Amino acid sequence: MQRTLFIAALLGAMGTTQAQEEPLNLGARPPLVVGITVDQMRADYLYRFWNDFGEGGFKRIVEGGFYCADHHFGYAPTYTGPGHASIYTGTTPAYHGIIGNDWYDRASGGSVYCASDTSVRAVGAASPDEPAGFMSPHRLQVTTLGDELKLATGGQAKVIGMSMKDRGAILPAGHSADGAFWFHGKDEGAFISSTYYYDELPDWAARFNRKSPVNDYMKDGWKRLLNEDAYDESQPDNNPYESPYRGTTRATFPYDFRDLAETNRGYDLLKGSPAGNALLVDFALAAIDGEGLGADAITDLLAISFSSTDYVGHQFGVHAQETQDVYLRLDRELARLFTALDEAVGAGNWTCWLSADHAGATVPSLGQSVGMPVDYWKPGNMTDAAEAACAAAYGEGPWILQYSNDQFFLDRERIAAAGLDVAEVAARVRRVAMQDPDVYRAVTRWDLAQIASTEDPVLSHLQWGLHPTSSGEVVVVPKPGWINYGRSGTTHGSPYAYDTHVPCIFYGWGVKPGATYERTHIRDIAPTVSALIHSPLPNAAAGHVIDDLFD
Repeated sequence: MQRTLFIAALLGAMGTTQAQEEPLNLGARPPLVVGITVDQMRADYLYRFWNDFGEGGFKRIVEGGFYCADHHFGYAPTYTGPGHASIYTGTTPAYHGIIGNDWYDRASGGSVYCASDTSVRAVGAASPDEPAGFMSPHRLQVTTLGDELKLATGGQAKVIGMSMKDRGAILPAGHSADGAFWFHGKDEGAFISSTYYYDELPDWAARFNRKSPVNDYMKDGWKRLLNEDAYDESQPDNNPYESPYRGTTRATFPYDFRDLAETNRGYDLLKGSPAGNALLVDFALAAIDGEGLGADAITDLLAISFSSTDYVGHQFGVHAQETQDVYLRLDRELARLFTALDEAVGAGNWTCWLSADHAGATVPSLGQSVGMPVDYWKPGNMTDAAEAACAAAYGEGPWILQYSNDQFFLDRERIAAAGLDVAEVAARVRRVAMQDPDVYRAVTRWDLAQIASTEDPVLSHLQWGLHPTSSGEVVVVPKPGWINYGRSGTTHGSPYAYDTHVPCIFYGWGVKPGATYERTHIRDIAPTVSALIHSPLPNAAAGHVIDDLFD
C-alpha cells in the first residue's frame, strides 16, 4: 500500500511537468541554494518510511520537486569523504583525489585523513591546539560549486558548509568558502572551525555556542517518535543485529543520554542520535540569519550534511527501529528548515537538492538469518598470503606497504631497486587475491588502464574511483553482501547497489515537478545545479546535466 501511495504521488507530480513556455533568462538566479546531504541514506528509505513521513519534509520536496529514482554513485569506494567531494565537484575520486576517508600517502609514508591539515589551528574549541580543528580542504584537488560561484560573483556570493563531521562540512564548502563548521563533542559540545577560514568564530556562531541547546538535547535523550507498532518496516527492538552503546548490553528504547554520557564521550552521543540533526538545523537557522543568506540578489550557497544518520546506521544497521526513527525525526527537522527558508527567503525563492554520500549494506548476520548469501570478510589472510607470495618470488620484503580502502599499496622503491616491474608484482598480488574465496574481483591499475570502456559495472566503478597517483596498485572487490565489519551494525564502501543507490531530489526555484527513471549519477548533481542557477561548472566536472529536469 505504501509503495502504491509513493508511486502515485510521483506520477501525480510527473503529470504537472510542462515544456518551458517563458523566454529563457540566463541572468535569473535564486537568492539561495541549499545542498542537503544525508549521510548513509539508502534510496529505498523514501518509500519504506513514506507512510510515516509528515507533509512538510521529504514528501514536500518529492511531490513538489524533481525526483531521480535510479540515482547511483558511479564509482567505488563509496565513503563519506569521496561522496561529499563528488557531489559538489561534479566528478569522482579519479579526478578530485579524495579516494577515501583515510588513505596511504606515499609522500609521508603513512596514512592521511581527507580533511587533515597541520598548518591550521582550531577556532572555537577550548584550545587552538585541539586536533579536531586541524582541518581544511587542501587535499581536494579540484574546484567545487561554491568555488566557482564565488569567482563568478566577484566574491560576493556567500558559501557556508556545516555538518556534525568535519569532512561533511569542509569538502562541500570548497577552497574559497566563507566558512565551514563542524561539531566538537569533547568538553564543550560546540560547533568549531579552523584558521583556514577564521581567526575567530563569527559573532553569530559564537553566540550560538554560548546559548547552545546541547544540554537540553542530552536531557531529552532518545525515545521513539511514534508508538512501537508504527515501526513494522523494521526489525524488533533490541535484536542481535545492532550494537548497544558502550557500557550497556541492550540496544533498546528509550536511551537516557545522561546515564550513557560517561562511557560514550559525553556530547558525542548527540552525533549518533536524532538530536544531532536537530542541532544542525538549529545552527543552520542561526547561519541563515547571522550571514544574511539569501537576503540579496547574489546567489548564496549553504551546504548542510546530516551526519547523525550515518552514525546510527553503522551502530544499529539499516533495518533497525533506531534507523527508522532517526529518519522520521529528520523528516520533521527538514520541514522545520523548509518553513524557515520560506520565511527568510520567500517561498519559491530558494532552491535545494537532497542526496546522500553513500548508502549501506544489510547487516550480514541479519541477512543470513533469512537465508541470504551474505557474510563477513576480513582481508588479513589475503594480505599475508600476498606478501608471502612476493617474498617467495622476489626475496624478503616487505613488498606491500599497506592494504587500505580495499587497495594494495606496493613498495615501488623496493620493487625498482630490485630491478622488477611494478606491474608484474601487482599481477602476482592480484592472482593471490583472486584465490580468496570471499573475493569477487581483483584488478590492477594497468588492467583498468587498458579498458577503454566496459559494460561491467564493477570495472566501471573502479575506473571512476582510481586516482592516477594517489590510489594503490591492486583493487579488491569482495563478493556482494560481504562486508569487513563487526558482527552487528553495518558499513559501506563497495561498488554494489546497496552502497551506490541513493536518493536525489531537486526542489524550489527553477524546478518543475517531475521524475526520471533513467540512470543518473552523483557526478551529475553539480552540472545540473550549475545549469539550473546559471553558474560555472566546477573545473573537473565529469557528469552530465539531468536534462529531464528541464523538459
